[in-house]
Amino acid sequence: GTLYKDGDLKINRMSMKGMPFISRVDSDMFDDEGNMIRTKRYDFDDNDYKGPTEEKDGSEEKSSESGSTTIAEKQLPTRVALDAIGLAARMQTDLETVGMDFVKHFKEQTGETNLCLAGGVALNSVLNGRLCRELGFENAFVPPYPGDDGVAVGCCAYGLFGGQAGEEKTAPKLWNEPLSPYLGPLPTLAEMTEAVAWAEPWLDVEIITDEKRRIDILVEEISSGGVVAIYNGRSEMGPRALGHRSILADPREKGLVRFINEFVKKRESFRPFAPSCLAEEASDWFDLGDYAAAANNNVSPFMSLTAQVTKSKRDKIPAVTHVDGSSRLQTVTPEAEPFYHKLISAFYKATGVPMVLNTSFNTLKSEPIVETPRNAVRSFLSSMGTIEILVMGDYVIRRKDANVRRLLGEEQKNGLMTQPSFPIRAGAVDYKNTFTVDKDDISETKTVVRMPGRPMHNPKDEWFELVDDLEGQLLGLCDGSNGVNEIMTQFAAMTGDENQQFDKITDYDQVLFENIIRRLIRLNEHTLISW
Repeated sequence: GTLYKDGDLKINRMSMKGMPFISRVDSDMFDDEGNMIRTKRYDFDDNDYKGPTEEKDGSEEKSSESGSTTIAEKQLPTRVALDAIGLAARMQTDLETVGMDFVKHFKEQTGETNLCLAGGVALNSVLNGRLCRELGFENAFVPPYPGDDGVAVGCCAYGLFGGQAGEEKTAPKLWNEPLSPYLGPLPTLAEMTEAVAWAEPWLDVEIITDEKRRIDILVEEISSGGVVAIYNGRSEMGPRALGHRSILADPREKGLVRFINEFVKKRESFRPFAPSCLAEEASDWFDLGDYAAAANNNVSPFMSLTAQVTKSKRDKIPAVTHVDGSSRLQTVTPEAEPFYHKLISAFYKATGVPMVLNTSFNTLKSEPIVETPRNAVRSFLSSMGTIEILVMGDYVIRRKDANVRRLLGEEQKNGLMTQPSFPIRAGAVDYKNTFTVDKDDISETKTVVRMPGRPMHNPKDEWFELVDDLEGQLLGLCDGSNGVNEIMTQFAAMTGDENQQFDKITDYDQVLFENIIRRLIRLNEHTLISW
């Protein structure tokens, strides 16, 4: 059981097994089994949250006649959470202190006026911002891939320029300036077409070859409070989404922070978002320091630096302003990224704000930024409608609602009623049932299914939990040969009780019909069936 020995220091391996320490001591955040529960709010940044409060006597406080609710009382984190927050803050402070002292020392020793940062620590945008603004460098460069992923670029550079000491090589034209961060594979039209056809039953697709019209559609959706995704050209190398594989939203809407974190990205609600800002307008909105002039305001093309938002502007862009007034900035130029610059410029013209909220395009748990067209379509569908539009090349894609009228044969086409549709599974399906009994002798049965052929199938989380046995039976019947009437016939067979009243049968049929329709809709929304 001993993990490590050093003199009198002994660590017991068993103390590292079982339920994590934080779970054992924080009952407000975890249940008895160590599963995270959400009984209280721990956010510091959501000061505008409105919700019901309770009087000291336990009765719910009534809202005013205007219908508005009172602001909920803030709930501070527990001691364990506060300790974790304090530790993280102290580590960041110590990193900045050491990093600033280290770089300042060697700047004084060497007299260098240019700064280049590499290594994983160079992803710390707060430290990067201070180094660039406060130490008086004329030029600074942080590659878009300063971590281990950049080793591939370094190997390429060594192959081009490496050699014996003193040996000179002429730099190819490619290396006259920093490489583009967009080094991923270029998706072909055939790949995008195939991905759209793969999920066609669940997509509403429009092909728009006019770039300006596509941009106008995106701007209209963003400025009205919607969330969109763009899949454009080669993917970004490095951990930041820089406008080619991005989810975009309106930086003026603070409520979008919680919405995107909880419902789109499905992660902690406190996580901040970055602005992608027109480089030529950045100095009016952010404190960029003297260094910005030499860089023509293009101080952070790869989202490498954190800057303070100008105080007079913070209320205008709350969704990209962190609690300390900072923002991890991406500056965008027409030379580096023409389409993205045009999009932000159009949003600026429509709203007076020269930036959009930008976060990486991924919606599945543990999923990296989408790479292929199929990845993009799957991630879009997995957002369950929280992403309104996906623009992929010339394709403008929206999610198609489950058409119940078509399912029931109540849809009109050319003045005629259509035939009822027959639901069909998206592919072969595996079933798995589990039966559990907890410490209170309460039993629970779960049915999960795995369908690798469906567009929303996640290889890292293959099993999808069904609501009940009825849903599982319906999925089995959806073979493309049964309509709703045939399904009802199989489920609503007469009991054989001669004394049963007709109105009770009608009530039973109606309830069964509604349950079947609800479950068919749910199976369709999760791309298990189509019609």
